[in-house]
Amino acid sequence: MSDRWTYALAGAVALGALVAWPGPRLVALGLAIGALALRRPLLLCLSVALLASFSAAAATATASEVVEPGPLVARIVPVEDPSQHHGATRFVADTPRGRMEVWAWGRAGAGLGGRQAGEPVDVRGRVAVPAAHEEWRRRSGVVARLTVTEVGEAHAAAPHYRIANSLRSLLARGAASLPDDQRALFSGLVLGDDRHGSPLVADDFRGAGLTHLLAVSGQNVAFVLLLVQPLVVRLGLWGRWLAILGVLGVFATVTRFEPSVLRATAMAAIAVSVWLAGRKISGRRILAIAVAGLVLWQPLLIHSLAFRLSVAASAGILFWAPRLAETIGGPRPVGKALAVTAAAQLAVAPLVVPVFGGLPVAALPANLLAAPAAAAVMMWGLTGGLVAGLIGEPLATWLHAPTRGLLMWIEGVAATFTGMRLGQLRMAHVLLLGAALAVVVASRRRRRRGTALIAWLAVGAVLAAPLLAERTRPAPAPHMLAVGWESTLWRAPSSTVLLLGGGESVERLLGDIRTAGPGRIDLIVVAGGGAQPDDVAVLQRRYGPATVWAPAAHRIPGATVPRSGTAAVVGDFAVSVETGGERLDVRVTAAATGR
Repeated sequence: MSDRWTYALAGAVALGALVAWPGPRLVALGLAIGALALRRPLLLCLSVALLASFSAAAATATASEVVEPGPLVARIVPVEDPSQHHGATRFVADTPRGRMEVWAWGRAGAGLGGRQAGEPVDVRGRVAVPAAHEEWRRRSGVVARLTVTEVGEAHAAAPHYRIANSLRSLLARGAASLPDDQRALFSGLVLGDDRHGSPLVADDFRGAGLTHLLAVSGQNVAFVLLLVQPLVVRLGLWGRWLAILGVLGVFATVTRFEPSVLRATAMAAIAVSVWLAGRKISGRRILAIAVAGLVLWQPLLIHSLAFRLSVAASAGILFWAPRLAETIGGPRPVGKALAVTAAAQLAVAPLVVPVFGGLPVAALPANLLAAPAAAAVMMWGLTGGLVAGLIGEPLATWLHAPTRGLLMWIEGVAATFTGMRLGQLRMAHVLLLGAALAVVVASRRRRRRGTALIAWLAVGAVLAAPLLAERTRPAPAPHMLAVGWESTLWRAPSSTVLLLGGGESVERLLGDIRTAGPGRIDLIVVAGGGAQPDDVAVLQRRYGPATVWAPAAHRIPGATVPRSGTAAVVGDFAVSVETGGERLDVRVTAAATGR
């Protein structure tokens, strides 16, 4: 089967999983086996498309089954590590009634907060069926929501989870001397675990196009294989193969089977198997086989944005980066780094732009400066970081001295490029950029230097266009914007007022405000008691020491409780409190007109 047919096979599987028609899977499997035996690639593509479609329909039907609401006493197994959300503990777990989203508050939340993925625990709670609009839960295999009220006895995890959790604890113990923000960033770069990351750092990474560094990728997997190679080289062929597959399985467990990890470990397993069999296979073909196999195994994976981004970035690097590197020229390491970054960013743009509104222009230079340091943190984390956890303090602090410097550099790059506000590439920019680079590659192959020069100028113009638009944009007239989940931003040339809703996602809020463009916030109005003091503190750190109005019985340091009828002029806005007390209702109008 040729490489092109392999690409067609992966596309057929992906398309079949997206369509999801119900049908007999055994019949489709039989057709696929027959097509393989007869070596009929077209028939094989059609049969696996049917198999993927039938499997996706079955998985969707299972996830859509009506779960009886009511009390539940059962043993659950977390499939991800618990995280904190506004005082609640949240995670996804397997239960006797299917996979559920678990929430717990108070003592129950504290009891579950220290659990790790894979550790069974007895609980008592209540099951609620997801609302009809929460389709994303069903596409993730989540059938219901479980609110835990009591936590019982904890039990030992499966062996592979015990090994993985021990390694995670070892890395955490070694990195204990790092500052909180750096420790969270270290965990994100090495393990893909960004649960405890600073919202400001996360927003800087998004603004600079560096978020992908916090997702474990093929680079991490390759380094793990490099580490274990001296240990398995003395084993026989079968022993070496089994040992490497075991290491890949443990690493996938350590990183919690994230979609990018599944893609990377699947590709590594295929590559190692082919290599040990004495055959050669292209990286493109490995990617296609890995995608087809993973989607057939877990059809709902096709709906995961993280999986799509991982596959798209890998495809861009494998298909486009080599030719771009040849075209760019110059010092080979620089040219290769530029080509890899540009190819990956272009490949993920059709997925990123519709969801996030644009692709940061800063992504290209920021990745060139931050990615090598991130790779160094990852490599040192899996070597020196483990040693630091074994020997403990005070030597662990010295072992992580390089880590501190590298993390400071990465944080500085992210903050600097986010603050530069270089603009966002929209879909039109991406299409023009892709066309210009295609002309550059074609012109170089045909030795048309003049055409190549014009195309390079077009590339520069496309990259500069968002920055010029940002710098020449006229001052906005007073207007209102919806930001975050349930907050509102009033923006004018000389002032900004934020009405902060309760239960807000501060990371999403920071991103929306950054996109809106204000350099500062003058007044933050906390509408109800759901807003968290930490969220207000984060906003003040990013946008200056704003005045804060909050309702009675608030817990926000330095906030003022205004009475009904309180009025203030904030630059271009007149703000008046219509209802005070436990909840603030405010009216914001243009100060010049009073309307």
